[in-house]
Amino acid sequence: MREKQKNINIESPGVNVAVVRKNLDGWEYLILQRAESESYAGYWGFMTGGKKGDETVAQVVVRELEEETQLKPKSMWATEYLVQFYEPEYDSIWILPLIVAVVSEKDQVNLSEENVDFRWLKPKQAKHLVSWNNLKESIDRVSEELEIFPAKNWVEITA
Repeated sequence: MREKQKNINIESPGVNVAVVRKNLDGWEYLILQRAESESYAGYWGFMTGGKKGDETVAQVVVRELEEETQLKPKSMWATEYLVQFYEPEYDSIWILPLIVAVVSEKDQVNLSEENVDFRWLKPKQAKHLVSWNNLKESIDRVSEELEIFPAKNWVEITA
């Protein structure tokens, strides 16, 4: 008799956040480099954050943004996009909602130990720096919709 196959776990333990700001030259993305002590050490990407307890997605974004960068969002938007990947440490497929957090161009980034470097970049430059193709695609999609900010299919969320 054939043994029943086991499925790969699919989890959604947190969020992926495109932190953006607008200045006279247009929109810029905050791209962070992961510290050696973190998973995916040295990789460049969006801010990520894990959910704690009964937090809402908006609460996760506010907390993680404060913890990792000391920035405060002016507004947050749930997009229709999901960032998905295999997470070998947990032998699971992770699916994270992509949230856009708009911050003030005047605010200063102060990194926590989770990241060692950051850059504010225009979409084309951000795409060249991020380490994963799914983030490159996310930058394309979000950038297109930032042109008509706020995009009609985005939903504003509050903490």
